[in-house]
Amino acid sequence: MMTAPIQTPSTATRPLWIWPAAGAAAPAAGVLILGQEVLERQPVTLDISAMTWLHAHTGAGLQIFGQIMNVVGGPWVTTPLFLLLPLVLWFLGERSFAVFAGVGLWLAEAAQWLLKVAYGRPRPDLWPSDVHVSGLSFPSGHATAASALATVLVVLAWRSRWRWVVLGTGVVYAALMGFTRVVLGVHYPTDVLAGALTGLMCVMATLAVLPFLRRA
Repeated sequence: MMTAPIQTPSTATRPLWIWPAAGAAAPAAGVLILGQEVLERQPVTLDISAMTWLHAHTGAGLQIFGQIMNVVGGPWVTTPLFLLLPLVLWFLGERSFAVFAGVGLWLAEAAQWLLKVAYGRPRPDLWPSDVHVSGLSFPSGHATAASALATVLVVLAWRSRWRWVVLGTGVVYAALMGFTRVVLGVHYPTDVLAGALTGLMCVMATLAVLPFLRRA
């Protein structure tokens, strides 16, 4: 009679919350490191150098694209989208994922607002911008929202054949959103990086604490 192999610590399945927890902890550490740099030096020297070089090499077409992305990633688009996505999932019967999407997206929005208040970093003022912005700079709200949305969509698509398409599209979208914030001169590169990490952190933290989503 055959017996099942005995699982050793090296072969036993790890708890399913380990990977999303690690996916939240690493970005959180990155935000704290960037935040410390911001507190010590406002702005970070590398930020100024990168922005000055980019501005000198930015054409009219890239400026127009940046203005389009400013609208796409702004509250007039993201707020309805962040409300609609969980509602659609709920009415499709995917209630676990509806809760995940709603909590993850709005946690990211709340986190970026709290971090802005905590660090109090003024926006860059290196040249006149073609778009109107207000509020504080660190982290970028546009970059946070783009990263959170991309991460949520990747999680939703992960068990489908579209996972790599969604992952690639999400990465490109989030990267372009962050890049155009710097092109427009309304955020430092460190703001954008911190925003991307904040969005990822909040969505992965949500995934880690919602047990009904941690299926093998």
